[in-house]
Amino acid sequence: MRKRVMINWLVAFVVSILIGLITTVLMGGSLKMPFMQYVWNGGYSLSLGLPLFANGYLFGWFEKRFIDWVNRPVQSVIRALLMHALYSSFVIWVVNWFWFIYIMDREWELFWMHNRGTIIAEYIIFIIIAAIIYAMSFFKAWRNELQQKEEVKRQSLALQYKVLQDQINPHFLFNSLNVLGSLMDIDINKAKNFNRELSHFYRDVLHFKDLDIISLKDEIDFVKKYIYLQQIRFGEALQVDIIANPKVDGKVIPLSLQALVENAIKHNEISQASPLNIVIAISDDYELVVENNLQTKTLLEKTSKTGLKNLAGRYEYLTGEKMRITKNDHYFRVSVPLIKVEEGS
Repeated sequence: MRKRVMINWLVAFVVSILIGLITTVLMGGSLKMPFMQYVWNGGYSLSLGLPLFANGYLFGWFEKRFIDWVNRPVQSVIRALLMHALYSSFVIWVVNWFWFIYIMDREWELFWMHNRGTIIAEYIIFIIIAAIIYAMSFFKAWRNELQQKEEVKRQSLALQYKVLQDQINPHFLFNSLNVLGSLMDIDINKAKNFNRELSHFYRDVLHFKDLDIISLKDEIDFVKKYIYLQQIRFGEALQVDIIANPKVDGKVIPLSLQALVENAIKHNEISQASPLNIVIAISDDYELVVENNLQTKTLLEKTSKTGLKNLAGRYEYLTGEKMRITKNDHYFRVSVPLIKVEEGS
């Protein structure tokens, strides 16, 4: 990186000198002039060329802090033009004052009489260069936005497929059918209820997978079906306390709460001696929190380990906030920012 910057500055140095020589030939018709004139010409060219090149670095810094081409294009254009006008004016007038007024000791009136065309030409050159920089910056931001949207879309499809796959995978279905078979021998009414909840669960999975966001209430209602099925399997060894108010005005990504509960069940030991306790709540920071006591399995199920990562990426894109994971020797907590939807959206 450092080597590349040095090469760029060297190129800017050489190009500035060449432009100065070419301009001299075009204006004077010949390269035959005193040596000191070459020195003066080179110094003047470098005084304009290097700051012009530095404008790219300055704008890079300015862009990171004050420019947002995608979300605030008009405001960004105004800010960029103001920044460029101030910078260009400063460079042009300071350089010309230094070389013509200070070095050559010309009177201001005489300088302005003979150099108005030069000043105007320098403004035009600076404007053209700025336009190129802004165009490159805009299209880079536009391209990155498209790439980010495609990446989020890809992650969305991957997460939807993974969640659907996880719920219909042979292990989950096999366990559910085993529980159903056992219940039919013990309690036929309970078996009917289990079968009904299982069918409702799969119906909701197929419905929600095609939606981008759903209400917190719908997601809580859905996760209750999943919890019911798991509690039939694990009995009192699985305790889930839902203290999140479903009336909270917030949206979530479909199946995400269920994915967090499933993550806790999948990675922790669950037994009568070591029950798994899961709490679902809303924090003061407007986050959906899923927390469980930590009792990690010694032999974990095979997993792609991309579920939480994909989920975090989608929430950060939709809310601008990061999904937080907190872990110590006693508990594992995931805090998900709720999605705020403006009226009319």
